[in-house]
Amino acid sequence: MRLVLVLTILICSTIHYSQSESAKNKILLVKENLDKVPPYNCDVKIKIDVSFINIKERLGKMTFLGPNDIDYKLKGFAFLPKKEMGGISSDLFNSDFIAVPVGNENENDIIKVIPMDINADIVTGQFWINKQNLISKMIIITKDKGSYTAAFSYEDIPYDIPSKIEMTFDVKNQKMPALLTGDLESYSEEIQDVNEISKGKISIEYFNHSFQ
Repeated sequence: MRLVLVLTILICSTIHYSQSESAKNKILLVKENLDKVPPYNCDVKIKIDVSFINIKERLGKMTFLGPNDIDYKLKGFAFLPKKEMGGISSDLFNSDFIAVPVGNENENDIIKVIPMDINADIVTGQFWINKQNLISKMIIITKDKGSYTAAFSYEDIPYDIPSKIEMTFDVKNQKMPALLTGDLESYSEEIQDVNEISKGKISIEYFNHSFQ
């Protein structure tokens, strides 16, 4: 009986290790795709849906030199994400991490990624990875900068660059999440309860790419 129990534990441990290695390999394939993207310029269209902000849809330009080196130019509006969304996941994938398979949804593998560095800004990330090893959706939880969800859409753009990203996040005390920066405060309206938690949404469409 004792031998059977030991063998069962060993088999379960082996299966779990194999699944974790498979999940980590899939994440590394995602990273490989992200690393292949060369510098480029493109047009962008930004929509902001936040209860206390009154602002119209904006058109502009984006220059991508690397995941952590982007520049948005929108006429009359100094808003931009601090990082390209792929850059946030790259930061996580570039350090040592544990990958845990969570399940499957709509033909996407769901993988939870936990950084080994206890001082990392990101506590955990959960990724929905499609059959092309592209991120369909991700949920990022940080230590002190809040959490947010990003959904990715893809069209026929070279290097499998997303054509649209939709970010949703919690808004409290009229504060935007730390992954965003800009002059949004100048578009703010007074609200009755500043402690109310509401959902914010930002949609960015990318088109007319020119690769260097």
